[in-house]
Amino acid sequence: RVSPRPQDIHWSFGAVGYFPSYTLGAIMAVQIYNAAKADLGAGALEAQIARGEFGTLREWLREKVHAVGSVHASPDALLTSIAGEPVSPKPFLDYLRAKYSELYRLEE
Repeated sequence: RVSPRPQDIHWSFGAVGYFPSYTLGAIMAVQIYNAAKADLGAGALEAQIARGEFGTLREWLREKVHAVGSVHASPDALLTSIAGEPVSPKPFLDYLRAKYSELYRLEE
């Protein structure tokens, strides 16, 4: 049965093109997380997150993103300052390959 209601809150006010911004956010999040792992130590950060401890990551995000986000002229400039490169799909694709290859036992 097809619902007569919009399937997403954004559709109700005509923002159907909103979905690409979700993908861009995911792409940038991987780059930011990779930079955090490089700065804070991947093993240590992942262990903290596994224990539900987010203080170190939160402070890193405050310093690297929240405090300076509006200072940069663009998302590319912010990401370059954090991750050393502008928005790039490669880290996201690497993340997806690693995650789903392991999950579904896919071969390269």
